[in-house]
Amino acid sequence: MTRPKRPDLKRKCADFMSVDEPIGTAVVGYGFAGRCFHSYLVGLAAPALKLHGVVSSRAEARQDITSRLGVRAYSSFDEVLADDEVELVVLATPNDVHAPQAIAALQAGKHVVTDKPMSLNLGEADEMIAAASASGRLLSVFQNRRWDADFLTVKQLLQEGTLGKLVYAQLAWGQFGAPGSWRGEAERGGGKFVDLGAHMIDQALQLATSELQRVYARFGDAGMPNDVEDHAHAILSFADGSDVHIVTSSLARIQMPRWYVLGTDGALEKHGVDPQERAMIAGNIDAAHEPESLWPRVHRLVAGQTTQMVIQPVPGRWRSYYENVADAVRGKAELAVTATSVRQVMAVIDAARLSVQQGRAVELSEIGG
Repeated sequence: MTRPKRPDLKRKCADFMSVDEPIGTAVVGYGFAGRCFHSYLVGLAAPALKLHGVVSSRAEARQDITSRLGVRAYSSFDEVLADDEVELVVLATPNDVHAPQAIAALQAGKHVVTDKPMSLNLGEADEMIAAASASGRLLSVFQNRRWDADFLTVKQLLQEGTLGKLVYAQLAWGQFGAPGSWRGEAERGGGKFVDLGAHMIDQALQLATSELQRVYARFGDAGMPNDVEDHAHAILSFADGSDVHIVTSSLARIQMPRWYVLGTDGALEKHGVDPQERAMIAGNIDAAHEPESLWPRVHRLVAGQTTQMVIQPVPGRWRSYYENVADAVRGKAELAVTATSVRQVMAVIDAARLSVQQGRAVELSEIGG
């Protein structure tokens, strides 16, 4: 890979561009994530962010990029690194290239957003964090589901004390059918536990009020045609005695509750996933709507009687992620999703893999988490 001349890293971001200048942004990859998530959400963050171009190795995709998006279509990642008009690089690429591409972009003087999971493992995550520190550039991970309506609602109910102290939670995401393409290849970081689990692990860690101590996991193989797990179950145990179970499955002919939370003063059940993705794919994320039948139900004991409350969700807002990235690049805000805050997600994934291999609970201290 040919890298452009490295900039003077002692200069601050504002030395290169006015704080009011749109941030030239390039999305690397034009698969589902690059096309439907990142290009769309970067566009919503205008005028702070300006979608300058998108990378695809496929000629037909480049034609679509120029005609539909009206931006430059790059044929290679190196072209982005060499483009001085690009300040922010967004990696919507397979999981196994997140680390090398992020490090290369940081070394070329670009700020970086990488899709989740951050990397293949904790070691790669630490290399990325070190590269960001050395470059003086920002590194963030697209943990957009910190702005899911259901997560924000559970977080608020715990903070307000409606559920009392967290005792147990199960975060589950089941689908039926084996993941295809590179998502079905273990060595490339495939499998639903890494893909969907990266979101749920991050959510669990954001809700926790004490230190994560250990992880126990089991992966199941039902004979689906790939080399990744068909069902996964991980238990995250915290210092205050609370446990969070993370469940992903390719066998879910019937959907599991997305959230099941037990606190000392109440219990919550929530079905269905956040509606923003469906609305975004339809072309208008602001039209996201969830029927009341899928709103969280909270059960509490009041005056000796068990009562049920239907909770109107806190509005979700994925827009907030890239708006914050833009403000952070221009020095107007602290970065909401730092690479350091996502590092423990990779520690949990590594611990879960080791637990499966050795059939035992793994202390986070064993792997440097």
